[in-house]
Amino acid sequence: MGATLALCAQTDEGKRARDLVVAGRPLEAIPVYETLVGKFPNNAQLHLELCIADYKAQRYRDAILQAEAALTLRPDLLAARLFLGSSYVELREYAKAVEPLESVIRAEPNDRNARVMLAQAFERLERFAEAAEHFRKAAELAPDSPKVWYGLGHCYERMLETGLATQAWEHLMRLTPSRESHMHAADLSERAGEYVEAARSWREALELAPGDRAAESGLVWALYRSRDYDAALRVLGDAGTDAAELSFLRGACLLNLERPEQSIPYLEKALRFDPRLLSAHLALGQALLRTQKAKEAIPHLETALPVDRDGSGHFQLFRAYQMAGEADHAARALGEFRKFTSSSGLSNP
Repeated sequence: MGATLALCAQTDEGKRARDLVVAGRPLEAIPVYETLVGKFPNNAQLHLELCIADYKAQRYRDAILQAEAALTLRPDLLAARLFLGSSYVELREYAKAVEPLESVIRAEPNDRNARVMLAQAFERLERFAEAAEHFRKAAELAPDSPKVWYGLGHCYERMLETGLATQAWEHLMRLTPSRESHMHAADLSERAGEYVEAARSWREALELAPGDRAAESGLVWALYRSRDYDAALRVLGDAGTDAAELSFLRGACLLNLERPEQSIPYLEKALRFDPRLLSAHLALGQALLRTQKAKEAIPHLETALPVDRDGSGHFQLFRAYQMAGEADHAARALGEFRKFTSSSGLSNP
């Protein structure tokens, strides 16, 4: 009798949670599933359904934990492998995504979602030939998928297959307007240096895919490059700064709006995420210099010299040494600045 009641409760609550996920309310479904998993920890299907709810709520770390729990109980559960690999793709941990997604395709060669996710992982790993192969097979399964043709076009471009890339882009633009077609239009505008037009296309992409991280990032970059820093900050809002790139953009916008003190925490955060981000080192060095923190600015300005395009980085390093009272280093930096501007055909102050 007790087992029957438990099964009924599991079935009723599970149905309620599934209905919430289908209705686009995964965050409400998660606590229901968590309660069920606590009561029935050896039920692989419940772990899988909680994994799916976590994935749809963009809680990818939690989705991975639940997928792994499901696979421990049932190693043959292909859906768990699909969501495991897909979660790694969303987290940009592409190398970890390959094995689970390949295992899905070995068992189900016509699984379109696994093909697309694996292709995206290979593309980000710069394994373009493998990515193109999976995008091509996905195109056979879903010839009207904008995501497939967008990815295929990018892969062919990186492989210098210009004719095939053109065919992929033309196919994409013949389809119903989509997030991807607007993203491609934005890419073309950016290549032409038309950043205001690019921003318009990124906004159109976001209208079709609200909250899409790639489109939001593209829009912020376009606004930043068009020097519309206030608009870029409005797009960023109060979120979107957990990644190195977007933390850098917020800090750089504040710096260009002559708010260096406010920019420093965001630029420091960007470098905690990615210490190799030279543009963030340059911006942080500039911000520290403007706030009279010359000694702190020096190591960042030194690190950023490889991305100095107009000599300003070399000159700011000279100023930092000068302000810090390091006369010998300042003299050497001034000489390097003059050498740089001379070799670049720029004029010295």
